[in-house]
Parts: sequence; structure tokens; C-alpha cells
Amino acid sequence: MVNAMDIVEVGRVFFEPDSGSDVKKVIVLTLDSHVENVVTLVKNFKRDFYPAFKQSEKSTRDLLIRAAEKHDDAKPETFRVTYRSYKENGRKSLGYSFAGHRFRVSDSDRYVELLIRLHHEFSVEGIVKAQAELKTQEGSVNENFKNFPFDLYILEMCDQIEAEVETYAFTDDVQPRVFMDFHSRKREDSVIEVNPYPFDSEDIPLSLAYYEFEVCEEDCRQISKALIKDNQEKGVNVLREMIINAHNKAERQQKEMVLCKAQ
Repeated sequence: MVNAMDIVEVGRVFFEPDSGSDVKKVIVLTLDSHVENVVTLVKNFKRDFYPAFKQSEKSTRDLLIRAAEKHDDAKPETFRVTYRSYKENGRKSLGYSFAGHRFRVSDSDRYVELLIRLHHEFSVEGIVKAQAELKTQEGSVNENFKNFPFDLYILEMCDQIEAEVETYAFTDDVQPRVFMDFHSRKREDSVIEVNPYPFDSEDIPLSLAYYEFEVCEEDCRQISKALIKDNQEKGVNVLREMIINAHNKAERQQKEMVLCKAQ
């Protein structure tokens, strides 16, 4: 069991059920396993897989890996549980947020920092501004700026593929990003196909670390009462405390998944 003085650094949360105010079970995926898996995918990405990427160089590969290692560093300090109303979401539902986490991570290299800042925003405006800044960094022309769109795409793609693997592992409700050029499908319980498959290894094993615990009847009643009685802050804070202290309720578990090329 993890030291009770520590808290769980959260990567993803699944509530069962996720609609209404009566939560019966919570699955908490750890941040460290998510980051390790994203780094694994980034390292396996074939830079020349897409024709347009062939013009880019490997000179920024180490910077890209560093960005992958740090891209979610601020998630623990920004993690909160949310409860959306019918008006906001079409139904009352539990959720969670890491809003602003990408703006709270700094790095001594501006290239790394900008990759992290933009890793949920593949926009023309954001990329053009980043390239303009990098091109004249420190008053001289820095050729690394040419690689920025490609590195950002790789980081976002690997981040999203890993997120979909996690979702497939515990639910079938994946929500792809429309600008990411791939399609995923669960072939078996632990095998996820990706098409196109821009990675060196034919199969990539990914290990998901998580905690799973039941919410006791009394806690469920108190949380539901708080949410329904318009005391949402109390309800979501109780749930947040349960989640970041999940190691006091359950043993850390591992679930092995495999990413592979579509057949």
C-alpha cells in the first residue's frame, strides 16, 4: 500500500454511473502511467511516416521527448471534480477537470515550453505565433522552428491515442479529437487497433496503473444529498478527497493493454 501521507496523482477518472448524483464505483488511473505510455509512443513514432513530415529533422527529438515527460506536470494541482447540470450537458453528470494545467508548466527551453502550452490546441494561430517566436529566439534565426508543427502533432497524437487506450480499457465510450488523423478500435479486451499506425514496433505494450473502489452507501447518500441540495461544492470536494486518497481504499492495480496495427 502507498504511504498514507502521499496522495494519488490523477491521470483519468471513471465514475460508475457517470450520470445523476449516485456514484457507486470510482476508477482512478494514475498520472505516472499515462505519462510513461505517452513517452513510449513518442519514442516509437516514425517521423517519416507522413510524407509532409519527411522535411522535418530529428534535431528536436530530445526536446519532444522532454515535452512528453513534462506535459501533464501541473495536473495534480489543477485536478477537481465537476458536476454538470441538465442545462450544461443535457443531463446531470459527474466529471473532472484539469483546466489550465498546460499553462502552469515551465521549462528552461522555450521550444519544450511551447509544445506543452499548445498540446491541447492544434490551431493555425497558435502554431504561427509559436514559430514566429522560436524563429527569432535570442535575436538569431533558430532553425528548430520548422519542426514545431510536426512535433506538436506527434505529441498530441500520442497523448490522444494513449487516452483512448485508457478509455477502451474501462469503457467503450471513446471521444476522438476530430483533427487527429487516426481511427482506433477495440479488437479484443486488451488489444487496440490504430489506423494509420505510425509506430516502429508492430505491437506496443502499454501498462495502465489504477485504483478501483466502491463508494459505501452512507458516503453515496451524503454526496448525492449535497449535489441535489445545491451544495455542489461540498459534494464534489468529498469525491475529490476520496479520489486523491484512493490508495487508502484500494491496492494499486495494473492492466496490460496492447496497441497494434489494424488488420
